[in-house]
Amino acid sequence: MTRPESSPPELASPATDGPAKRARYFVPRQRSKLRRWITANTQKTGRRIGRLLFDAEGHPRAFLRSLLFDAYQRPRPGLAGVIFKEPGRPRRPFANWLTGSDATLPPLVAGLPFPPPSAGRRSVVVVIENSAAPAAPLLRLLARDHAVVVLVLDGEPGGDAGLQDVAAVPVPVASARAPRAVLLDALAFRVRQDRPLFAVTVGLATIDAADALEQRNIPVVAVIGAADADPARHETLGPALELALERASALVFPTAAAREAALASMPRFAARRRLVAAQAPLEAGAADVLAIGREIGEELDGELSLILATEPERLEILDIPRENDPPGDVTRVQKLERLIADWRRKALLKRHPNRPPLRRPYSGFHPLIYAEHHPVACFDQRRYPLSHWIERGRPPGPWALPVFGPLPGPRASQLKSALHGHFFYPDLLPELLDRLTVNASRPDLFLTTDTPAKADEVRAMTVGYAGGVQIDVVPNLGRDIGPFLTGLRAALTGGGYDVFFHVHGKKTKGRRRAIGDPWRQFLWENLIGGAHPMVDTVLARLEASPEVGLVHPEDSHLVNWARNDRIVQELREDLALTEPLGTYVDFPVGNMFAIRPAALRSFLALGLEWEDYPAEPIPDDGTLMHGLERLLPMAARQAGFSTLAVRVPGTDWD
Repeated sequence: MTRPESSPPELASPATDGPAKRARYFVPRQRSKLRRWITANTQKTGRRIGRLLFDAEGHPRAFLRSLLFDAYQRPRPGLAGVIFKEPGRPRRPFANWLTGSDATLPPLVAGLPFPPPSAGRRSVVVVIENSAAPAAPLLRLLARDHAVVVLVLDGEPGGDAGLQDVAAVPVPVASARAPRAVLLDALAFRVRQDRPLFAVTVGLATIDAADALEQRNIPVVAVIGAADADPARHETLGPALELALERASALVFPTAAAREAALASMPRFAARRRLVAAQAPLEAGAADVLAIGREIGEELDGELSLILATEPERLEILDIPRENDPPGDVTRVQKLERLIADWRRKALLKRHPNRPPLRRPYSGFHPLIYAEHHPVACFDQRRYPLSHWIERGRPPGPWALPVFGPLPGPRASQLKSALHGHFFYPDLLPELLDRLTVNASRPDLFLTTDTPAKADEVRAMTVGYAGGVQIDVVPNLGRDIGPFLTGLRAALTGGGYDVFFHVHGKKTKGRRRAIGDPWRQFLWENLIGGAHPMVDTVLARLEASPEVGLVHPEDSHLVNWARNDRIVQELREDLALTEPLGTYVDFPVGNMFAIRPAALRSFLALGLEWEDYPAEPIPDDGTLMHGLERLLPMAARQAGFSTLAVRVPGTDWD
């Protein structure tokens, strides 16, 4: 059956109820032709210079390496800002080459007498200067249950007789050919291979070792000596004490007065936990050091086990191969360990949590929204958001979005459904029609395009479709949103349908063209069907859950508001949205979804007309369409509905 084509969209009557839209919505300024010319030529010049500075593999040429780096691929003094955007995050030209910098470390410690791993006993590492003797009581206590390795910086071999159960490794620092920072990093790199439960550093003189160990994801208890805690010495020891408070997982002070004096001089650390006062921590108070060490070590161990034990099927997204995976087969456990370590290091170095961009590690959970709501745990204490959420009983909140998967087979729905598809590129319509055939449901089709010739193509392709078909020619305005909200306003407000699906023939032009097909295929696979009947799946869930108003594919990418602050502010005012905004937002990325018309109430009440949409070509971000896309779940919640995500296991896009 084919429906008669609707009247031209400019004759459709606007909505009259609800908030009035503003006279004109913000449109970001397009770059001028001169600006585009300057950018293109600057990029061309940059590529030419890049070929002079970097070889075919993207590695800096010898003269550039000698100018910027030492022999260990570390920046020369004063040049870190040239090489790194922020601590630990190299600029793009150097990123590939610097991934191999760890290869320079093993030779620096290859001759040190590290003991072989101890079977059945977790190791503990202690770092001390000159001699292990002052820490002998602590070392003996640790050795009862752990394989203890003590790194004696600039210590004399054999100088610590009597500690038979402790492996003492003398480390000549002052006489080493490598700078102290590089040597300590090499030690931390080597120690990490043995997966110690925790480490202890003794005195502020070794706090740079604590920093190196923490950056390798080894939690450290920094023991502050009595002389280090003297308030009279805060002026000279201040930088080391500040580093200890900032980097070590736990600090043990010799007295409560010393702890309070340190916090009084540096009040920004007053909220830190695990700042313990223990009388004589290397001797009588050694048990306190052991207790807090086990606490921080077991907490880090528990992060991984908690996640792996809680609905492991939600981790299937980690099984999908990624371009940035290390070579060889990478297991789910290895990926999780890497994610936890990367999070801890970013928090340690005060780096931006989403640079480089993260992906969702666990279906139904947004780690960045959770971290933003729990900053003390996730940033100050460096807890991985997913494990902290699980540990607290998976509380509901804007970070948790329920997700459901496909039905085992086709099942027709009792709901009256329609599917709107906007096809600027009609050649993509056969793919959509083919995906519809795996479903028992046949929603009525409302198809829009921008020219009569394309409409004729669409008409020919839909001959024989089992449901109703309406084909409209609409202006090339508003991308896919204008044809939906403005072109189909009568159908959306007419009450004839329980659910509308909204899709579009997505292609991406220009330098990002490679993402268009995978993105569209991911969205259609999850929302329409392919391996599974997803239209039937979505309709079945909406039929069973009348409180749900919006369903969209779960995207693994974690997205913020980008350059949409201005347009989102305008739309929030016009839509009377009061829900608070965070930094990150969960929404139908790509703008394909299924929705009850009632959940669109506030959008439709704006009465958007064709002249409200910006003329093509539009900017990549910041327009009316980008703002509406991000605010859709919030508008659905305002209308009294909840939002769900749908996911076909094993699917994603890059």
